[in-house]
Amino acid sequence: MGMVIYLRRAGDADIDRLVADPSVFEDFLFEEGVEDLDFLDLGEAWHALHYLLTGSADDVGHTLGIIIAALPELGADENGEGGIGLIAPPLMRAFADALDRQDDATLARRFDPRAMAKADVYMADSFGADALDYVMRGIPALRNFAAQCRRTGDGAIRVIAHND
Repeated sequence: MGMVIYLRRAGDADIDRLVADPSVFEDFLFEEGVEDLDFLDLGEAWHALHYLLTGSADDVGHTLGIIIAALPELGADENGEGGIGLIAPPLMRAFADALDRQDDATLARRFDPRAMAKADVYMADSFGADALDYVMRGIPALRNFAAQCRRTGDGAIRVIAHND
């Protein structure tokens, strides 16, 4: 069983509905027909992506750190653990802007499996030869997702979950 992170674009009305009735959360997150730009599965690469964006395995309080940042929580996951966080629209817009200033080559140069394993980046100790490609696939997806949120003026819901 591994840990994954999902991001789902959410407007103010969506957030109000989720706060008022948390039982609709799973339906909202995995809603049928949601466009690709409205939902992002970072898979098990989430922590490596965070490391590439921030240069740290920890929550560094930087705008580019939203993947693992301490966020206001909307509730607990199915296991009763905190895992449903709110990325407010201004923070998502700032993230999108900051991400626009990062080029892929610079991010890729930060990929160092030994340093990442030493820093306790999730799954870094099992990275194989194709790990850089796997992790870097998340960058354009993250760029597109963040740009869509910025375009629509929305924030996002971040879900930390265990996959089976």
